[in-house]
Formats: sequence, C-alpha cells, structure tokens
Amino acid sequence: MSPTIILFTYLLLCGNASSQELPLANTNTSTPDASHVDVEARQGWTSQDNKRGTLQIIWSCAFTMFLCSWSVLCLNVPGPTDSRFKVFRRKVYITALAFLGPEFIFQIALGQFVSARHSVQDFHAAGYTQWTMMHAFYADMGGFILHSTDWVPFPIDAKQLHYLVTEGYIKFPEIKRARISDKNKVDGILRIITVCQILWFAADMAGRVSQHLAITCGELTTAAFIVCSLGTTLCWLHKPADVAIPEIIHMEARISDILLKAGDLACEPYSRTPLDFISRKEWPWSLYWSNWLNILRNLGLVVGQQERPINRFENTRVHELPGACHYIFFAMTAIYCGIFFCGWNYSFPTNTELILWRASVGTILATLVSYWAVTEFAFTIYPVFKRRFSLDSPVTISPKRAPPEDEATILRWLISKMRYVAACARNNSYPHDPAMRLPLKAILPLYVIGVFYCHARTYIFLADIIQLRSLPASAYDTVDWIQALPHF
Repeated sequence: MSPTIILFTYLLLCGNASSQELPLANTNTSTPDASHVDVEARQGWTSQDNKRGTLQIIWSCAFTMFLCSWSVLCLNVPGPTDSRFKVFRRKVYITALAFLGPEFIFQIALGQFVSARHSVQDFHAAGYTQWTMMHAFYADMGGFILHSTDWVPFPIDAKQLHYLVTEGYIKFPEIKRARISDKNKVDGILRIITVCQILWFAADMAGRVSQHLAITCGELTTAAFIVCSLGTTLCWLHKPADVAIPEIIHMEARISDILLKAGDLACEPYSRTPLDFISRKEWPWSLYWSNWLNILRNLGLVVGQQERPINRFENTRVHELPGACHYIFFAMTAIYCGIFFCGWNYSFPTNTELILWRASVGTILATLVSYWAVTEFAFTIYPVFKRRFSLDSPVTISPKRAPPEDEATILRWLISKMRYVAACARNNSYPHDPAMRLPLKAILPLYVIGVFYCHARTYIFLADIIQLRSLPASAYDTVDWIQALPHF
C-alpha cells in the first residue's frame, strides 16, 4: 500500500483529537508574521448562509483550477484517423497532467515558444519575412503533412520545413495568417470566463489578506495554478487551438534522395520521421521523459504512438530550453513552489498535519534543486572531469587467489545480470536507440527524486481536502468590500 494512503488513513483517524489543536499566529489571521498567540475557534463542514460555506470554497477552487487547466490548452493537430472522442480523451489526459504538475505544461509551452521564435528568425534570415509566430506554432504542432512519392505521409515541424524550402525540395508554403486563424477554434467565451474567474479569485485573495481572514490550503494551491497558467497562456498566445485539418505539402523529390544527399547526418535510424536528422535534438528532460514513458510501456500501458513514421506530433513533446530559458523555467517553478511556503504557519487541525505540510512543501523545493544539481553534474560537470582525468578508464585488479570454478561461474552470472539491468536502466527504449542513452548517475537519482516529488504533491492535494474538516472560523467570513474600498 502506498505510504500516502496509509498517511491519509492515519490523519482521518486521529485528526479530531482536541489535544492536538494548533493556535493560529494571530486571532484573525493565518499569516506567519504574527506577534502574539491566541487560539481561534474552528469549524467543520459549514453550510452557506450569510457567509461562505465549505461547498463554496471547494467549488471556487475546483472551478478555477479546471479552467486554468482546460482553457489554456492548445493541443497539436490530431492524426488523420483520430476520432473526436479520441481527441477529447487526449485533452482530458493533458488536463490531468496539468492538475498533477502545471509547471510541466508551462515547460512544454515555453519550449514551443522558444522553438517558434527561432523558426521566425531562420525564415526571416532566408528572406521569408511573411513567416510569423503563428506560422511557426502551426508548423510545430503538425500543421503541415509532407507527401512524397516514395514514403507514407508524415508531419514536418518548422525546422524541417525551413530545411526543405532552403534546399529547394519544396516551395515556401504561401499560407496566410487569416487561413490559420480560420482553423483556430479558441473558445473565446471560455477564455473570457477564465479571465473573469481568475481576476475575481485574485481579488478575493487580496481582500482576505488585507482584512486578515484565513486562507485555506486549497486556495493556496489554486493561486499557484493561476501563476503557471498565466505563464502558459503568454507562451501560447500565438498558438492556434483545436486545429483539426492540416495543410498538405506535395514534394516531387524522393525521401531517399534527401537522405543520401544529407550523408552522415542521416545515417542513424530515425525515431519519429525520416527527417529526424534535421531537427531532432535530445536533451536531459526529453531523455528523462522518454525513459519514464517507456517504463509505462513495459508495464503494458501503451503511451504514445507505436507506428513509424508518426502521423502526428505528441502533445507532451518538449523542445530544448537553451541558455537563459532554463532559468526562466526554474524561476517559474520556484515561484510556484514558493506560494506553498505562504502556508508554512497555517493553522491545521493537528500538529502532524502541519509537520507533513512543511515537509511536503520543503520536499517539492528540494526536488527542484536536486533535479538541477543531478542534471548539471551528470551532463555538464562529470563529462569535463572525465575528459581531463580519464575517470572511466578501466582498472584491473589481480586477485591473489583465483576463485574456484563454481564461484567464478556465479560471479560471472551476477556481473552479467547487473550489466543487463544497468543497460536497461540507461536505455529502455525499443528498439534500443543510442540517442536515448542516459547515464546511471543521472537516471537513478531521478527515480528517487521522482518518488519524493510525487508523494509530496499527492499529500498537498490531500491536505487541501482533509483540512476542510476543521478550519479557522475566519475562513468562512467573506470580504467586506465596502471596507476594502478607499474612503475619501
């Protein structure tokens, strides 16, 4: 049984113990900067009367998080045989991922924004100044399908399209922004509702802080969602949404001729399409993500497309974050984690819950720092030391006494099994793609970091729910907007 489930059961059993009640840091506030300690009255489930009730708190948080997760999504163009139900189910999956980790969706959006910006720069340098951010997003989401005489149709991204155009294999696609906008099915009403709900939620939070009213953990989680959603929306500002039909590009040149002309660049087996050699670039996060997805595949959970070449681009495809973009992502994630620290001295029903909340919040931030440290060491620092000091040079140790034949056989068998397990951990792709190889010094710590992160995030969601059984009385007070307005 999961430790989180055991922990949840324990808290439900012992949560109402009055001897473990915690005082708030102030009579009318849950903020951590109080000067004296008083015990504030607590309330369980409260119906909505003149004040707000428990159900209203749940609805406000759940509705806001749903809007922040659903309305901001701009999924890639589906495959030619995908039904509407499959597309809807795929959007539900991505929404669930946004619930579990909104910072992951922000990372995807930021990578796509960087890729689109580079595509615009490349096309403008080649003389095609009519290429815009909307065109680049449209290409990277699978908006162009290449038809050749010797290969099945497959999507091409913006960088591959630029290569084919500049090499003279195809003409520049004269597609107007208006045509792409016509394919864009952004639900304007839903976006307006989302903006209004976010503004109201933010105003209510600000009013509660100014009037020293308690804020629940669920509202804190919702505020963190809003921050990530705003970042995602800014990155996807020019990306079309819910495009169903791509543009077809017919090419007279043969794919085989393109590969032959490319030479050594195209000699490796492709992973998604035959033109992978143009734009494929694996980086630490893409290697981690692929490794985790392959674990699910090995467990029998089919994730992603199995046919090659692919007929659409995956929605979880993460482009590389070069240079300073790494710091933008880490800054956003740090802000997201930092919001939870605002509840460091919140009033919880039991001391155990306060300790677990602090441990979970600290763990989330620690996993972020650990991820950065492990990745930098495995992919940047260690290779430099390895080149300078030959750290991986084989060392031969001659035993004083040769082991017996039986012991030697067992030893060789154990070594072979350990090498096999290590090889599977380094590269669990099928077939074993050499580009997907991970160093053990990176993937093994990441397994541990991932377990801690998932349990910490799970407990925060549980704390949002179980805290509702006993809240400070001021959590049910509404903001006095007349008092909040300036008086002249």
